[in-house]
Amino acid sequence: MAIKPNYSAVPIVSDQYTHPPGILVSDYYAESYGYKCYRAEGTKDWLIMYTLSGKGMVNNGRAHYLECNEGTLTMIPPGVLQDYFTAEGYIWTKLWAHFIPRITWMDWIPTSNTEGPIYHIHIDNTFARQSIESAFRRVLSYRFDSFATYREDLTLNALEEIILLIASQKADKKQLDSRVKEVLDILAQNYSENHQIEELAQKVCLSPSRLSHLFKEQIGDSIIETLTKYRLKQAEKLLQYTLRPITDIALGIGFNSPDYFTRQFANYYGINPSQFRKQNIRTIL
Repeated sequence: MAIKPNYSAVPIVSDQYTHPPGILVSDYYAESYGYKCYRAEGTKDWLIMYTLSGKGMVNNGRAHYLECNEGTLTMIPPGVLQDYFTAEGYIWTKLWAHFIPRITWMDWIPTSNTEGPIYHIHIDNTFARQSIESAFRRVLSYRFDSFATYREDLTLNALEEIILLIASQKADKKQLDSRVKEVLDILAQNYSENHQIEELAQKVCLSPSRLSHLFKEQIGDSIIETLTKYRLKQAEKLLQYTLRPITDIALGIGFNSPDYFTRQFANYYGINPSQFRKQNIRTIL
């Protein structure tokens, strides 16, 4: 039985968090049948659990129990019933953490995909499962390393990696056509090069018109629009983290004209590259 099962990991003061972003508590459990936890009002933090082996049962908040087995990840939002236990005949081995997310994570944290309020997914990709487990174990190692100078930051960064891996799994569920995905990979890895639709179509064994139609249908943007966005995202990083002249950045990411780059950047971000750099200069001091 969990110690103090009705205890909120984060104290409540006028329904507001009293802790900054961070991991409140995390651990590795291998619990046999009889282990259970019940918090009727949940906690004021997020709970994430990743199952390594065995089987656990988690209430989805609507009196329906979901199975947690090898490769299953479960995330319970603040204020949501926490009712889970080891299934009969099993030892439930899991990694878990209670945490307060950074604000920037909120765009990545997935919403419920069950009939209740929790998020529950089985990670099919072997590499993703290994990466999530590795990041979780780094969360634990950093937490217990009293000599790590930036222990809290390292711990949060490891958890952020887990959140991003979850977000990528959600994105991969879109089931893109393999030929569209191949073109996306080519554009992402070679964004500074000039790409002809005819050449891309030949690489994936489609006609140019069929590739253009299929790509637009699945991605929502044309091939040229997608390539431009990849270039602009790289420009954003270079403006934030380097002092390279804007003309050099424009030419380096594939734009033939600095003026055209400036127009495209302003259309996408709402301000020109010079203004963007001024607003973010603190990141490169």
